[in-house]
Amino acid sequence: MTLFGLPPGVRFAETFAIGFWERFGGLPPHEIADILVLVNNQRALRVITDALAGAAGQARLMPRLRVVAELGSDPLLASDLPPSIDPMRRELRLTRLVEAFLRREGSDRMAPLSAAPDLARSLANLLDECDEAGIGLETLDRATEGEHAEHWGRTLSFFEVIRTFWPQIAMEEEAGALGPKARQRAVIERLVEQWGNQPPEHPVVIAGSTGSVETTAMLMAMVAKMPNGFVVLPGFDRELPQDVWGPVSESVAPEHPQAPFSTLLGKLGLQPSDVRQWGSDRPLPARQTLLRQALRPAPVTDAWYSEADQLNQRLKAAVADVTLLEAPSPRHEAGVIAIAVRQAIEVSQKRVLILSQDAALARRVIAELDRYGIEPDDSLGRPLSQSPPAVFLRLIADVAAGPAGPVEIAALLAHPLINQGEHRQAHLSHVKAYEAAVLRRRGVASGVGLAPWPEADPDEAVWFQSIVDALQPLTSALRGGLSLDRVAAAHIAAAERLSGDVGGEPAVWTADAGALAARLMQRLLVAADAFGADPVVDYARLFLGLMRNEELRQPGQSPHPRVTIMSPRESRVASADLVILAGLNEGTWPQLPSADPWLSRPMRAKLGLVPQERVVGLAAHDFLQAAMAPEVILSRATKQDGAPTIPSRWLTRLEILIDGLDRYRAEEPKTIAGLRGRGDALLKHLIWPHRPDQALSEMLPRAVRPEPRPPVASRPRRLSVTTVERLVRDPYAVYARRILRLEPMDPLGDGPDYRDRGQVIHAVLEAFSEQTLTGLPVDPHALLEKIADEVLSQEVASPALRRTWRARIARFGRWFIAEEVRRRAEGRPIATEVSGRMDLPGLPDHQITAIADRIDHLHSGLAAVYDYKAGEPPSEKQIDRGFNQQLHLQAAILAVGGFEGLPALPADIGAYIGLTGSGEGGRQTVITNLSGELDKHLGQVTQLLSAYISTETPYLPRTGMEKRSDGGAYDHLSRFGEWGGSDV
Repeated sequence: MTLFGLPPGVRFAETFAIGFWERFGGLPPHEIADILVLVNNQRALRVITDALAGAAGQARLMPRLRVVAELGSDPLLASDLPPSIDPMRRELRLTRLVEAFLRREGSDRMAPLSAAPDLARSLANLLDECDEAGIGLETLDRATEGEHAEHWGRTLSFFEVIRTFWPQIAMEEEAGALGPKARQRAVIERLVEQWGNQPPEHPVVIAGSTGSVETTAMLMAMVAKMPNGFVVLPGFDRELPQDVWGPVSESVAPEHPQAPFSTLLGKLGLQPSDVRQWGSDRPLPARQTLLRQALRPAPVTDAWYSEADQLNQRLKAAVADVTLLEAPSPRHEAGVIAIAVRQAIEVSQKRVLILSQDAALARRVIAELDRYGIEPDDSLGRPLSQSPPAVFLRLIADVAAGPAGPVEIAALLAHPLINQGEHRQAHLSHVKAYEAAVLRRRGVASGVGLAPWPEADPDEAVWFQSIVDALQPLTSALRGGLSLDRVAAAHIAAAERLSGDVGGEPAVWTADAGALAARLMQRLLVAADAFGADPVVDYARLFLGLMRNEELRQPGQSPHPRVTIMSPRESRVASADLVILAGLNEGTWPQLPSADPWLSRPMRAKLGLVPQERVVGLAAHDFLQAAMAPEVILSRATKQDGAPTIPSRWLTRLEILIDGLDRYRAEEPKTIAGLRGRGDALLKHLIWPHRPDQALSEMLPRAVRPEPRPPVASRPRRLSVTTVERLVRDPYAVYARRILRLEPMDPLGDGPDYRDRGQVIHAVLEAFSEQTLTGLPVDPHALLEKIADEVLSQEVASPALRRTWRARIARFGRWFIAEEVRRRAEGRPIATEVSGRMDLPGLPDHQITAIADRIDHLHSGLAAVYDYKAGEPPSEKQIDRGFNQQLHLQAAILAVGGFEGLPALPADIGAYIGLTGSGEGGRQTVITNLSGELDKHLGQVTQLLSAYISTETPYLPRTGMEKRSDGGAYDHLSRFGEWGGSDV
């Protein structure tokens, strides 16, 4: 048996290359050229090729290097086998099968039809797993044995469809095409059989693979048995104690770093001691001992105590070059990593390797490195779906399918690829106008599609119609139920028409990302027949799923020769002076096994599929390999999207072990504090864009509370009663709105809220009062409900929102009618939504205005003033403190005959009627001596407005907020977040 291993932390590629030339360097050149070296992936191919060239010492012919995973796609190997099925065609066919299954089962029992693309993708992964393990579709019946939940029973019924129809569908493809994993297994089985009968005369070397994949393990087992076969394992710990090797297996401790090798050793019938050493290196024995103990399986962690003395002796050396970075957020983490990289390459001239399972974090790091002009060699790439052309195509599909919201419409219209060319500036001007006039327009009927623009001028109307015309063919294809090929063709045409031309070519297809998107669309056109002639249920979702399968790998213009970013799996044969393990949080590294929607864990075990926890063992192996580098930074963010994160299990184990060793020496736990101290030192280097909360307070003067004092001539003299209340609470808001004339813009995508609900409720009650001026009907509640239905159908576009608000009206309706009967016994309505005004005595040229919700004429000859509130009414305390004076000021206007069409009437009572829809249905605050309190409230208002006649009185922000948490529409303009209310 020729099974070799290199210990964790060894520079795999360099050590492998040295050992390779020691063994084969004396062969004639033509025999060296015949040697076949199989590696795990393209990154390993590059690294090992460079290492072999560097270690050759002289000009030599190189061996043949190939990637194991690409053997199945080689048409020259097993040429009599059918080709691999096109992944897109397979996904489309599986989507159609899943749709048929969901229709049969019913979306209420399984999943909506729109979930079919996602389910088809997970089903394709399951078929790949079965193909990789050599499990035929006919064996799926095994999963039905025994008891299982009803949900799994319905799922298993789908396997009958798969077992019956999928082979027939596959035979319809080119020459009965195989799945990619099925062909890979078939090719490797042919090679295993061929090499078993007649081993090749030239050496065959498999380097850098763990053997965790079934088909690769088959090939490795055969090569290890061949006379000229050599298998070199990465990160194999030959010194692992036997008590650890005992429970390390796929069935007992699949999360251990050495677990991936157990299957291969079992196939060969070997013990760990039978694995031979490829090289003589044994780097960092102290750290290897520490990590070996920290990563022990839970059943044998009792050895921590028995090994404590030895571990303590080596602890200082083990952690000498280890840094623990705990950043507040991924943004800070990426910034600190960039600083650490810059220090390493500019100060110490080191080679740096950044490892991350989180592609988003890796992109953050790349962006931060760009601050310093450092472009890393990036092998992670990014999903095509996140590139500008893909986002543009997805937005077109969303808007054309409808109904799209204002956010999607605005994103499409403002996208950098739309309307490229000489008309771009005019286009942006029209977009700005359309957004302000339509997309940001409040109203419960807005935000349900590409809304018309009736107020547009002729140029704007032509522009808007061009957008509609470009989308119309795709909209018609989607809503008309056309086939996928016609929908895709319409999609392409819409994208080309909307994007404009750059150098005679549609802008959407330019650059690397555009070229890849173009190839994807062409592949979709070719593969669309696999979907059939039936209409597409959710094209936008299907298209997004197809894009997610595509990776955009853009080679750097001039990547730095000593900075590399890659995934941990790719790094098994790579090495560097400084290795940064980024994103060490549970769920990120290791990534937790995803839920299988088709099979439960017991079902997978019955079928013979590998446990999903295997990925944790592979991640542990990669962690161990990387953590054995000469210098290591273990990095994580303590919060993600504002929520606390959980440290990776390996960090937790390491901290527990090290703290335990400190306590074993009867010392305070300080070793981990030292590791964190190095990370905190890096954090302090963050420049102020990353830490504005701290840096701004240290570097810039703090903003003070603004005190605008506009000229008296600019100050408003005609104020509504609501403006008077605003002047009490937040004078700065009156200054911004009435003097600067700054109107708050409603945010895009802001759905109907309490303001819209209040308008609807006011409309219902206004109509009810107008229809009952002569008296209440026999059944006033039935009339109220009838009016509510009419108003809601006219004003509210969303059926769901209509039902919600209708239920609220029903909840307060009974209470309102009961109170209305009492109010009608005292008088009758004489005006609703009536406007009024009055001059303020003692203040020349000052006037207050109001719109009264309702005024009643009482049988006593006096009047009653009512104000409807869609929520809670103000309390008596709020009214006494002057926060709410609407009723008193409206009563004052009524007393002087200031309301249109009404005589001067003294108001006896008033009430704020709160239609809360909770509890009894409503609550009201009644004022019984309204006329008697007019002088007091008019005096308060006169005194308030008198102060603002002088330029000595500033319009201060937030002078009368009841609570600090109360928000104002102009808080951002006053920079409230900086002076923070401390100056109040």
